[in-house]
Order: sequence, then C-alpha cells, then structure tokens
Amino acid sequence: MLIILAAILHLVLAGMLLEDLSNRERVLGGKKVPWGIVISLVVFAGSLLYLLCHPRIFYGSDDK
Repeated sequence: MLIILAAILHLVLAGMLLEDLSNRERVLGGKKVPWGIVISLVVFAGSLLYLLCHPRIFYGSDDK
C-alpha cells in the first residue's frame, strides 16, 4: 500500500515539475532535456533536486 501511495505521489509531483519545466524559458545548466530525464526517472530525488535548484515554482515563474 505504501509503495502505491509513493508511486502516486511521484507521478503527481513529476507531472507538476515537468509542466513547470516546459513553461520555463531558462533552467539551471541551460538544457531542459536532462532535467526532464532526471525528474522522470530518478524517483523523488530528481524532483527534489529540481525543486532545490528552481524554488520559484512555489511563487511564480521566472522574471522576464
């Protein structure tokens, strides 16, 4: 049961972060594809790493 809950949580979080990644003009490192791979394949750690590097997801998008 805990594994199913963790999988659902990862899918929701990864979906939110992939949407944020696609809407951003700039990301740390300049490449979106590696971030997408890390968010999708590295369960939780990839999502947390993205959140640490791009904290503005919580309060708005990049300054333009």
